[in-house]
Amino acid sequence: MVTMVKPVAWICFGLALLHLSSAQDLAEIIRTVAAIDTKFTNLLRSLNRSVSSCCQCSSSSGCSADNVYRNAWKLAFRGTAGIRKSVLSAYKDGQGIPASVEYGCKQVGQNLPCANHYRNNAILDNWKDISQVALVLYKDNVKVKQVIFDGAGSNYMNWLTKARVLDSSWSDMKSQIGNIFSIEGDIRPELRRVFLLNSVYGGCPNDVGWFVAIDKESDGCGWANNPAFPVFKYARTEDRQNWNSANIGNADYFAIFVRGYNLP
Repeated sequence: MVTMVKPVAWICFGLALLHLSSAQDLAEIIRTVAAIDTKFTNLLRSLNRSVSSCCQCSSSSGCSADNVYRNAWKLAFRGTAGIRKSVLSAYKDGQGIPASVEYGCKQVGQNLPCANHYRNNAILDNWKDISQVALVLYKDNVKVKQVIFDGAGSNYMNWLTKARVLDSSWSDMKSQIGNIFSIEGDIRPELRRVFLLNSVYGGCPNDVGWFVAIDKESDGCGWANNPAFPVFKYARTEDRQNWNSANIGNADYFAIFVRGYNLP
């Protein structure tokens, strides 16, 4: 909020008083000062509106991916939980995504309807010179976790590896072991765990990790069974967690952003 004293009107008022010769002159001076005061107030209001709109998402433009990342990042994919459509298939080739999806599926941070995954074909089908990739998780339209990966020399299927992690909301991700870090994750007849950031397989009661997209209703482990897939499970703390822990949360959606050069 911009606030300023309004000296111009009162300086004019003071100077005018020095030359005051009648009540009529005083009335004219008061009207003039009031007009100056009104114009000054309107100017301040306009300035405050400009400051507000430049520093936060407006209701008209929305908190789209471009607004949130100030045009440095582009939304390549958004996966939506509980819609009973494979998030991996949608990411790989757009399977299950209609020709037109809701605007709510193409943005993050706003409470807008979305019943589909979103795939930016222009980016994913023309992956080139990507410098960084961000995997970002959202709960109640608020970012809860993110991991930034080195995208140099990658393609759209192999950027998600532990060796490429540059920065993470989980402070132990670089230091702890990781047994599976990949988009295709762990797929077997009895389970389908994708976009998998896992640390340890120690048998179902002792499995430990950071993030996983459960892409199937049933699973070999109870912690991964779900009434409606996909389910996006994540460690809510700053470190890895046992998948059976109360510290595991479910994200509403996740987004993949890319930053680089020569993007379409």
